[in-house]
Order: sequence, then C-alpha cells, then structure tokens
Amino acid sequence: MDINGIKERMGRPGKDEILEGSVIRVMFKLAWPLMISSFLMTLYNLVDTIWLGRLPYPENEFSVGAMGMSWSIMFLMMGLGMGFGVAALALISQHTGAGMHEEACRDAGQLYMLSILFSVIIAIIGFVATPSLLAALTGTGEEAAELARYGTRYLRIVFLGLPFMFMLYSFQFILKGWGDTITPMLVTAVSVTINIILDPILIFGIGPVPGMGIQGAAIATVITKGVGALTGFYLLFRGNLGITLKLSHMKPRFDKLKKLLVIGIPAALGREGSAFGFILIWYFINRLPNQSVAAAAYGAGNRILNITFLIMGGLAMAMSTMVGQSLGADMKERADEVAKKGLLLLFGLMGFIAVALFLLRNIMIAFIIPGAPDVIAEGGNFLMIFALAMPFFGIFRGISGILEGSGHTVKLMVLSLSRLWGLRVPLAYIFAFVVGWYSSGIWLGMALSNVIGACLALVVYARGRWKKGIIEKGTRAAPKT
Repeated sequence: MDINGIKERMGRPGKDEILEGSVIRVMFKLAWPLMISSFLMTLYNLVDTIWLGRLPYPENEFSVGAMGMSWSIMFLMMGLGMGFGVAALALISQHTGAGMHEEACRDAGQLYMLSILFSVIIAIIGFVATPSLLAALTGTGEEAAELARYGTRYLRIVFLGLPFMFMLYSFQFILKGWGDTITPMLVTAVSVTINIILDPILIFGIGPVPGMGIQGAAIATVITKGVGALTGFYLLFRGNLGITLKLSHMKPRFDKLKKLLVIGIPAALGREGSAFGFILIWYFINRLPNQSVAAAAYGAGNRILNITFLIMGGLAMAMSTMVGQSLGADMKERADEVAKKGLLLLFGLMGFIAVALFLLRNIMIAFIIPGAPDVIAEGGNFLMIFALAMPFFGIFRGISGILEGSGHTVKLMVLSLSRLWGLRVPLAYIFAFVVGWYSSGIWLGMALSNVIGACLALVVYARGRWKKGIIEKGTRAAPKT
C-alpha cells in the first residue's frame, strides 16, 4: 500500500503550506483527520458503552458506571506518557519548522524509549493497586461494593494493555508534530473496526466464545490497542512516513532525555492533576443519594461530550502543530495569526454545538441507555448545564494547544491545575453538599470551572510569552515533505 500516495490524495498539507498557506484552510486540512480520529476513538468508547448498556438490569448500570469510573483512573495513570507526548510534539514540530529533520527523528526515538519503560512500571503498579483504588473511590455500602467489583474486573485487564496505549499515543504525537495527521487517522480506523467486531462477541458471547460482560469489553480494548500500537511502530521503522525510527534513535541520549523531562514533567503533572481531579468528581458522585443513577448518567453524558469535543480537539491540535512549526522557523507573526484565528473559530463552533446539544440532550442519553428513565433525566440535566459553558471550554482548549505547540508546559500545568483544583473540585463540593444541590451542584461546578478557567487562560495568552521557542537552532536543512 502506498500510504504517502493516499495521504497526498487526501490533502495532507506540505511543510511550506503549513508555514505560508491560508491559516484557516491549513488548520482544517490538519484538523479534519484529527477530528475523525477523535470521533473514531469516541466511537470506540461509545460502542463499549452502548453494548454494556444493553446488558440485563442492573448489570447494565453497574457496567456503564464502572467503565466510566475506571477510565478516570486510567487517565490518571496515563498522564505521564501524555506529558512526554506533548513534549515530543513541541520538539518535533519546532525541529521540523527549523529544518532539523534528524533531530526530530531522535526526539521520536527517545519518546518511544521513555513510553515503553514507564508504561510497564505503571501497568504493574496499577494492576496491583486496582482493588484498593476502586474501594476507596466508591465508598461503603452494597451498591458501592458492587460498582467496585465491576470496575476491578474491567480495570485490571485494561492495565495489562497499558504499554500498547502508551506506544499508540507516542505514534500519534510524533506524527502530529511532524504535520501528518492522516496516518494516525488510518491506524485508528483499523483499531476501531476491530473493536466494533469484537465487542458484541466478547460481551454477549457467540458460538464457542462465552459472554464475559464488562470483562469482554476490556479484552477487546487490549486487543485493538495492541494492533494499533504495533502497526504504528512498524510504519515508523519502515521509513516512509517522513519521520523514520531506528533502534539507534531509541538509545538513551541524556541531552534529549533532559529536554523531554523538563518539558514533559510539567505537562504530565498538569494532566495527572486534572485526571485526579476527575477522580475526585467520581468520589463526589459516588456519595450522592442517587449514586448509581448519577454514575450512569455521568458516564453516558461524558461519552456524548467526547463526540462534541472532536472538533475542538482536532482544531486545537492543529494549532499546536502550526504554532510549533512557525516558532521553529522564527515566524512569530505567523504563530500569532494562527492563535488569534484559531481561538475565534473554536469559540464560535463550540457555541453552535452547545445549542444542538441542549436541544437533543435527552434523546442522546436515551440512545445510550434505553429503558432507564431516571438515568435519561439525570443525563439530560448534566448535558443541559454543561452545554452553557462549552464555548469557554473551546477557548481554554485552544490556548492549551498553543502552549503545547510552543512547549511552555509550566504555564499549561498551572492553568490545568487551577481549573480543576482551584475551581472545579471546590465549586462542585460546595454546590453539591454545602448548598445541597447534589448532582446538579456537581454539574454546575464543572461548568463554572470552564468559564473562569477560560478567563485565566486568556490572561496567560495575552501576555505573549508563549511566542518564545524552546529548541536550540543548529545546522538548518530543507524540511522533507
């Protein structure tokens, strides 16, 4: 298969176009594969949720709630790998913009080396700690204990596949920094197709394959992530993606490791802090009077929000690539133009999506968990409140993308922790348990944290210090296209 020919026919922008073409046109050229990739990954999770939602009652409620809760823990564990990925994206995009191709390849090798090492360590810790983590998170009582049992069955299996997840994210960050968003999309499409096929077989059983419920969904996840990770690894070593990976690139180089750590650790801490903040939100939800209903509503609602965020995430990541390559090429005015136009675009699009979400909220929840009127009503309430703040979340995510591309991850860390720990967690607790609005109070605290967080992010953006690059310029070579 001529993958480069496919990418050219699909409109992948070359390096010159990224630096000199129409900002909005290039942004969409980079973003549409990312949007589809995000949609496919959301579909991946949504398919799990839909099939689990069709298990018999009450197994469906416990399974949907346990899977949503389990992924909040997985995001906590994956924060370190994601932080290194952000660092690699910044370095690769700026080295690419500066025409330093070999340095970009070395950045990719160092990222893979770190990802494999840390993912194995984290997988072992997570597998051992899962029962204790879930017991602490769900609280006491028969309902809480059952939710923890379902979560343990799911999460322990998923932890076994954590190295595959780290490798897959590394592959995606590397190519996004390079400016190739189509190849990750194609690899994701293959993974999602396999998951769609495996899910009903492993969850409900067919022929000699027994139905395994939530454990079947976990096994399908590990298999499909493994296929995607190994495919991406092979394509990079094959050497026709622009970025070429060699074993020598994975040999530890302390100058590059130091750079990855300096940039990646703040990004990781920001993501870890955010993920832990989401875990605390689950802690609050599990102490509501309507615990199982609220957990299922939040789990289903998050799946729907992830679909709506695919446009926002794709455009923000495209901004990261364009800002990074512009700064690498010493084109600060170009970086500033990308940032301004991208933020305006995100605010408008997320406002439009928020209106649609508000109007269709109950229908969407009912599609995921049919025949559960309490969950549908609570899920609709969650989406209604959250939709009010979505345009502001678009601004926050856009500025996060700018900081990722420029490599200013300390600022990104401060903003992320402020939004979750300074705003979301205390507001959710106060509105839910002090004021006594319970689940509505948690949803309101989440929404307000996005509005105030966006205002703080705009202050950081307006100061303009993100326009300083992070790489040392060496011998410049013409970038490959």
